Amino acid sequence: MKNLYKSIIVAFILTLTTSCSDDEFLEQTSPDQLTTENFWRNAEDAQSGLVAAYSELESRSNFWDGWQEGRPVVEYFRSDYALPGPDASNYSHWMSIYNFNYTNGHTFLDVIWTTNYKGLNFSNQVISKVGEMTSDQISDAEKKQIIGEATFLRGYYHFKLLTLYEQIILRTELISNETLDKPLASRPESWEVIIKDFTDAASMLQTVDNTEPGRATKGAALAYLGKAYLYKAGDATSSEASDFENAVVALKPIVDGTTGSYALETDFLSLFNGENENNQESIFELQFKTSDATSDNSTRLHAFVGDWSVGGWGGIAATMNVVNEMKSEGRIANNGLYDNRLYGSLYFKDPFFNNTTTNQMQGSTWDALMMETYGDTNDNAAYFRKWLPNYVWNNSYVGVNVVLMRYADVLLMYAEALNETGATAQAIPLINKVRAVHGNMPAISATSQADVKKQIIHERTMELTLESVRFFDLRRWGMLDQAMQAAGRTNFSAAAHAYLPIPLSEIQSNSAID
Repeated sequence: MKNLYKSIIVAFILTLTTSCSDDEFLEQTSPDQLTTENFWRNAEDAQSGLVAAYSELESRSNFWDGWQEGRPVVEYFRSDYALPGPDASNYSHWMSIYNFNYTNGHTFLDVIWTTNYKGLNFSNQVISKVGEMTSDQISDAEKKQIIGEATFLRGYYHFKLLTLYEQIILRTELISNETLDKPLASRPESWEVIIKDFTDAASMLQTVDNTEPGRATKGAALAYLGKAYLYKAGDATSSEASDFENAVVALKPIVDGTTGSYALETDFLSLFNGENENNQESIFELQFKTSDATSDNSTRLHAFVGDWSVGGWGGIAATMNVVNEMKSEGRIANNGLYDNRLYGSLYFKDPFFNNTTTNQMQGSTWDALMMETYGDTNDNAAYFRKWLPNYVWNNSYVGVNVVLMRYADVLLMYAEALNETGATAQAIPLINKVRAVHGNMPAISATSQADVKKQIIHERTMELTLESVRFFDLRRWGMLDQAMQAAGRTNFSAAAHAYLPIPLSEIQSNSAID
């Protein structure tokens, strides 16, 4: 849905619902003036309200601190496989995230908290106001679809917050003066709300084949429902024996094909470079369109990720640990290379990137670019390749979409849930399918439940590096301290840093939080 984020004015109007009390407005208003009271008139207004609800996804409305800096720094820098790039040392607020010495007053913690709650506010308005519209204003089918999408988004925003912060404020109703100050919910309470919203959304939404690209679908709702159960299963305060079983139930229809025709894309690199957007593997995809810096429809994520050597800002680099892990099976791919996903995820010194005929490194070679940029071949350096436009480079705004949920992730989550419930034999073919299509790799030899779990951990590194899952996977597997120590991140302690602190701004403004 390339025009999904155009309604900035609508978002402003909806914000007025909670940013001002009634006595702050003049009592007399023009009958032609659009207000929160007369906004919800017809299906077009309902769709515009839904646009506003989508506009906060992944903190994208705060265009600089939220999307191009805040989200990548908070989610990428906390991975054991990430290093600050050569430019990162210029920004103390970046380095405090990497070094785990941030405080609850950090600007990124505030931006991410605030934008997700804006998304919840907009979602609740759609659910409530569209729910009140009559059949003369909107058809029953369109009403159901819009409320279904808003319900999915409400689940998504709560889920996003609960993955980042240990406790959150649940917002399932329109905010009023009576509910503005609200205490933090327990994690079990939060999971209950998230799971219900994804379940309800799945019952209301259409399959991917009948839905406009970029919008939430039945498959997206079930994928995030399955993901929520897996995350909950790794949550010491909330897990239940049935969580993995419930994840199997949620994910199975996607794999069986009853939610639409999802399939793996054979060209792994095309999933991330903007050349194959909204493809058959995409389940939920963040839409970017233009190179217009005046629009919230574009991104410079590629500039943050790209090293100086390829023309980027040099915001982030990769560790040699991730290179070594991705090489760990050796050159056993069917084309004589390492697992082919390595080459689509990272740049590193290798004959593949030093081939002057193919020029696979942004149209050049590793040695040439390293020598030109650093005066050295940098044999022990590595940089991320995901989210970089292929061979066409500039640091301006681009329209490369960012996939938030892929079919490959669903297959691996389904395999994990099956393995955890004892159905290891059913999990193995799913792993092999992802390996064969994306990695050009042979089938695995693991057969025991323990060995298959180790393989799944490896496969998630191969498949999902730099897709904002690594830190959260390590946390739910109970491996954070081990992984951070192995990475030399000595400032890290899972007890202190597994979750971000509640932002100081919320504590100061919310009298219901101690």
